[in-house]
Amino acid sequence: MNSTIQRILVPLDPSPYTEAATLRACEVARRHYAQVTGLAVLDSPEIRQRFAPVEVSHWPSIRESLAAGLEQAEQIIGRAKERFAMTCDAEHVAHSEEELSGAPASIVTEIAALYDLIVMGLRTHFHFETRETEGDSLTKILDQTTTPVLAVPARTGGSFQRVLIAYDGSFPAARAVRDFAGFARPYEFEIHVFASGSDRAQSEALLERAAAYLRSHDLHGFKLHPTSQAPWDFVQKEFLGATDLVVAGIHSRKFIVDPFVGSFTRNLIEAGQAALFLSH
Repeated sequence: MNSTIQRILVPLDPSPYTEAATLRACEVARRHYAQVTGLAVLDSPEIRQRFAPVEVSHWPSIRESLAAGLEQAEQIIGRAKERFAMTCDAEHVAHSEEELSGAPASIVTEIAALYDLIVMGLRTHFHFETRETEGDSLTKILDQTTTPVLAVPARTGGSFQRVLIAYDGSFPAARAVRDFAGFARPYEFEIHVFASGSDRAQSEALLERAAAYLRSHDLHGFKLHPTSQAPWDFVQKEFLGATDLVVAGIHSRKFIVDPFVGSFTRNLIEAGQAALFLSH
């Protein structure tokens, strides 16, 4: 079977989200006959900044603290890679592991350029040297990468069944529909597509364009939902809690401020109830 997804990248961290992302990546890989790579990034700039000396006389103790911080981070990374490999083996999925050093979001973005899909958690914890529970790397990656991102909640199980596509006629939204069509090929989804706007005729026209594309890729039986409600209000009222996956486009370098996709996607991330399939 020809598939648009052959290489899947899973950024590793020590949180429960990585285990959920690994399991989901394995499920996707089995359907697409793909290989999964676990990438751990040692945030050496952050560690060095954390232990930077105030005075030269502090260097001996600072060097010891820095070495201890790096050693602790390496140990946590080693365990994360081991858990990833064990999960992939148990799921009978081809896999590899890679470890690099640098700023995590930048490294992941660079490496992901030659992957077909990133699978990661809705929350991140890339600072291996600390005990923090959350980070902001997900939003940084969404703002930079051109590779589709599948972001998952901390708990994931079974296959996706019910999918909601947000379509506003923009290039990023169209790209999300195109990327999703390739992703959806080996699945049998219940698909819902919605467009939000005060002009119902315009919303219906947008939905018909999306529908024509889905049909051309053998995706049928979907339902179209034109609505005058704001996107987040519509999803929260009609679909949140009953949808496994939400598909949306994100505008490069406008992720936080864009009125349709920015706040909409941010609300979905914060709600943490559904996985998100996101494209630029």
